Amino acid sequence: MAEEKFELAVIEKLTQEGWTYRDDLSGKTEDVLYDHWREILNRNNRTKLEGKELSDNEFRRLVEQVNQNKSPYAAQLLLAGAGGKGTLPLIRDDGSQLSIEFFYGDEVAGGHSEYEVVRQITFNHLTNSLSKNRRIDLLLLINGLPVAHVEEKDEHLQNQWGAFEQLRKYNGDGMYTGLMSFVQVQFILSQHSAHYLARPKNSESYNQDFIFGWRDDNGRDVTDTMEFIHQVMGIPALHRLVTVNMIPDASNDNLMVMRSYQIQATRAIMDRMRAMKNNHLIEKEGGYIWHTTGSGKTVTSFKVAQLLASMDDVKHVIFIVDRVDLVNQTAENFKNFAYVTFKNRIKIVNGNQLKRELKKKQAPSIFLITVQGLSDAVKRGWTDDQRLVILMDEAHRSASGDSVKRIKQALPNTTWFGFTGTPNFYSDEVNDVKTTREVSTHDVFGPRLHRYTIKDAIGDGNVLGFDVTYYETDIEHDASADLDEKQLEKEVYASHAFRQSVAADIVQHWQDNSAGPIEMGHRAPNQFQGMLAVSGKQAVADYYNIFKEIAPDLRVAMTYSRDESNGAGSSDSQENLKKAMADYVERYQTANFIEHDDPERDYLNDITKRLARKKPYNRGNDDDRLDLVIVSDQLLTGFDSKYLNIIYLDKLLQEGLLIQAMSRTNRTFDKNAKPHGKVRFYRKGQVMEDHVREALVIYTKGGNDTQADAEKHPSLDDQQELFNDDILAPNQASQIQNLAPKIKELKEMAGDDFSKMPMGSKAQIKFAHLAAEVNQKVQRLVQQGYAFGEAVPVFDGAGRTTDEKVTLSIASDNDFSALQARLNDVNQVLPDDKKLDLTNIKIALDKYASEIIDYDLLVDLLNQYMDDVIPKKRKAVEEHITPMDQDGQDEISEILDGIERGDYQKHFDVESLKVERTKIRSKNTELALYKWAADHNFNGNQIIEAYDLYQPGFKLNDTPELNAKLQEIEIQNDIGFFEIADFEEAIIKFFASLQ
Repeated sequence: MAEEKFELAVIEKLTQEGWTYRDDLSGKTEDVLYDHWREILNRNNRTKLEGKELSDNEFRRLVEQVNQNKSPYAAQLLLAGAGGKGTLPLIRDDGSQLSIEFFYGDEVAGGHSEYEVVRQITFNHLTNSLSKNRRIDLLLLINGLPVAHVEEKDEHLQNQWGAFEQLRKYNGDGMYTGLMSFVQVQFILSQHSAHYLARPKNSESYNQDFIFGWRDDNGRDVTDTMEFIHQVMGIPALHRLVTVNMIPDASNDNLMVMRSYQIQATRAIMDRMRAMKNNHLIEKEGGYIWHTTGSGKTVTSFKVAQLLASMDDVKHVIFIVDRVDLVNQTAENFKNFAYVTFKNRIKIVNGNQLKRELKKKQAPSIFLITVQGLSDAVKRGWTDDQRLVILMDEAHRSASGDSVKRIKQALPNTTWFGFTGTPNFYSDEVNDVKTTREVSTHDVFGPRLHRYTIKDAIGDGNVLGFDVTYYETDIEHDASADLDEKQLEKEVYASHAFRQSVAADIVQHWQDNSAGPIEMGHRAPNQFQGMLAVSGKQAVADYYNIFKEIAPDLRVAMTYSRDESNGAGSSDSQENLKKAMADYVERYQTANFIEHDDPERDYLNDITKRLARKKPYNRGNDDDRLDLVIVSDQLLTGFDSKYLNIIYLDKLLQEGLLIQAMSRTNRTFDKNAKPHGKVRFYRKGQVMEDHVREALVIYTKGGNDTQADAEKHPSLDDQQELFNDDILAPNQASQIQNLAPKIKELKEMAGDDFSKMPMGSKAQIKFAHLAAEVNQKVQRLVQQGYAFGEAVPVFDGAGRTTDEKVTLSIASDNDFSALQARLNDVNQVLPDDKKLDLTNIKIALDKYASEIIDYDLLVDLLNQYMDDVIPKKRKAVEEHITPMDQDGQDEISEILDGIERGDYQKHFDVESLKVERTKIRSKNTELALYKWAADHNFNGNQIIEAYDLYQPGFKLNDTPELNAKLQEIEIQNDIGFFEIADFEEAIIKFFASLQ
């Protein structure tokens, strides 16, 4: 389907969904948008304007205010206005003052809201581009404001990422100013692919990780574009998307759009509340939302709290967290997400303060409190019969005990909703699925309203799967016959010797586990951090001292809370923590937390900011880095950092607590650097393997809320799905076996050392796609701990190791670097519509040319060849430069030829070699330009002059000097009108190939 035909089909569908197509406004310049907006302002403000329409000067003053929008965040605040109505102040020409209404967030599909579609608008006032003819596909206007920008791509012409780059380019051109600053969301559509994203604040902020598809209410992906338009872009859905479902983030001056599952969960809670209101009922158990850890529950819960607080029959919303340290963190997030007018309605309270606040006459507010603080107030006899709503974060940790029962009794007109990534489920005794829970999350909060599992999140790319390793120790097997479980714990796992062996293993593999991806044979060290979770305060302190002794250069911190009761006595444990704080203060030269009013909280806050690289530790300063934090229970829930890629566990966990701990590692990052979250179990590996498999099956398939809906015990098929769905990383042997035929095919095209360019366009296209796939999979294998040349055991069908071993047929870092270099070389010569996005590899090659290649060794090898011109020494140079790109190899080869001819008599140093390479590169470029000119019957000097004016990455319309030069060549060579486009396309493509 041609793009224009597809665009017309999209417009037709939009008109069926409540939009009006304005053909009279389409195909025009951007000026028509301003004229149209002025008409709507006059119409919607007729009464205020008292029949006297806006003058030119008055409208200009309104436009000047709109021009102050510097980001989609600022535009969202203007749209939201106050009371659901966006307004602009205006001083009229006669000096009178009034407020002009321009947007009605609350009037969805009614009232003053108008919904229109325009197409093919041309922008000719772009501030950052010389182009005068940027033309976009579709704009969706609400009350004349362009709130959504749609780009379509025919699937047979260009994929969706072409449209993504086009949107980025528009932003860089300066398109989203003035009225276009109100664009809140962008859509990328093709026939069988539809995505949306919140408009980023600038072109540098475009990130493919924040482009979302849509899932329907049953969790199925919506890939048919017409169905996507019906569910997402119709009226009232689109109006709600750009108002209710947008989240302004003050901390980043940015805008977020909710994902489908967040929108559906929010709607489910609001529908539940409306049903109670319509039926004149108040149910205590409203329901719970099961959204896996890392899926954005904070955003969802804030939006729910804000909407509940706006319901006319709800007095206040109480948001409960289960830890003191999370109250401030949650409040900070909520205030960042809130409109300015709502910020002062978000309040942190204790029990006494909450009682006082609820007696005041004030606008509905969101009160944040711990479950302990609320429970203590109830124990002291406090009750309240107002219509309240309680939202509980991490609801799985509060789904048992007497606190919730007491609070429910004291607040009889309160409805409860829970948010959890790991609900509590009943055991299924029939199928032998055991849990430790006697009360389920369902029992406490009511029905499950929405589910988004770890399987869903991994499939959407919102979180990572897990690379898990289990350890068994000889000492455990030797001692198990003589010791019972309790004695084993005391004598073996609590022993200093066992902990030393664990720490030694962590240190031994630290560089492999913390390093970044392979870039031309090198991995940058300490790109990631780790967490060690152990059993009790005493163990935390013991491990901390061990690391100080055996790895003093490793940056280690320890923490635990005062209410963790396991381990050593209070006096000893507090002294150990105090010493660790002192070490931390000395290492990082921070404030002395020990002297603070709440030293433990301030210390923990600094640790979490350092691990997550948040302000002030987001400057890329290596001195700020913290490598490993040792904990008992703290940070195993509620803490997120994409830089944390591994957790080591010397403790037994199961069910939800196990998934929570593992999920500290699975925040997304560059997939080559962090393909999975790494988990290492040092205690009772076989037991933990069973716990992991069972927990993952429960929390991917869904658990049993009640005794009646108990599910089956994980079958072999269920467990295999964990690998098929990328929830668990496959073992190294199976990955190597799958790679073997692909690497063999690559070697057939490029040689065993990947030193040859594949011949022919068909072979080059095949090589590029296959090499890109192999590069990614080898990177993932290395991140799992594989070392080139290593032989790893093969597993049988039951998951047991065999005597057979396999080795990856890429034998060294050097060979892998050569493969990356050939991939880049091949990609450079492919036609533009066949090129792959190899940004990471290109960056690596640039870095290699100036830093990574061992220039000292290269200089030494060349000088040795200069001293003794024999084939053996030339071959040593050629082997060393194999990982370089083709141009680099050609430059060094020319120098080698010059040495053979006697052109070079003086030894090179690093600088003189670089100077010589630059001379050769310039000479070769000039020769190539002359050759191209001769082949096409042009004057070589003119072509060189044109090349000197060429600017990589800029189109011809954006480089007027080059454009003028080419026009001069076209006139002198009498190039016909119909041949001009072919000439300009050919020469620009040739110039680009020389870069």
